[in-house]
Amino acid sequence: MKKIKLIATLIILIIPAVSYSEVVEVFTWKAFPGKGQVLLQNMNVAANIHRAQGVQVSINAHDIGSTQLTDYVLRWDDIDSWAKTKDAQRNSPEWLQFWADAAENPAGELITSFSGGNLDQTKKASDFNGSWVYSVNVWDPHEGKEVEVLQRFQVAKKILENSGARVEIYGGGWGSNGQIHYVLMYKSWADLAESFSKLGPGSEWSAFLAANSEVIAEELSYFTGQTLN
Repeated sequence: MKKIKLIATLIILIIPAVSYSEVVEVFTWKAFPGKGQVLLQNMNVAANIHRAQGVQVSINAHDIGSTQLTDYVLRWDDIDSWAKTKDAQRNSPEWLQFWADAAENPAGELITSFSGGNLDQTKKASDFNGSWVYSVNVWDPHEGKEVEVLQRFQVAKKILENSGARVEIYGGGWGSNGQIHYVLMYKSWADLAESFSKLGPGSEWSAFLAANSEVIAEELSYFTGQTLN
């Protein structure tokens, strides 16, 4: 019952923003031994089909904190665009052929998948074109602390952006109910290192952590990665 209440609260808080902002689906794959290149080839074929249907696609390789996983990430400007694509895919000959071809030479295992929505209503799929280095924290707010978590994350966003990060905050949907994905994005690993170097003792970030020592959310995962396409 407690978990249901937490999810219901987050739905009320997040749905208004998600309805008008970037919508994302993430499919995390692990390549079978010796099939890493085949998996990437399959992803690039799938990406070409998705792009022809108006979807923004990123292929991201996990780095530290993960185990050689690859994310296939789809983005839409809003939930209406997402729905139109999903309906079009149901009887798409291109997708039927793709899955038939992929089944002949399986290259990997789907580890997890989830949907989410950007809490910044100004963000669109095209804002994520290009190559990025990123750091991701996935959080599960404690019951009754959902609003406080989001408020704290917004304050942290300003500090991290002052250090050179680009910060995107997502409310989890299907496959990630009640969770918040906190993403820091950079143009290069050097930019990430420079940004992190500004967050040490005596920094605004250090003071923020000291002033917010109460634990109000559980960190479920923390990893880095980079865009491959």
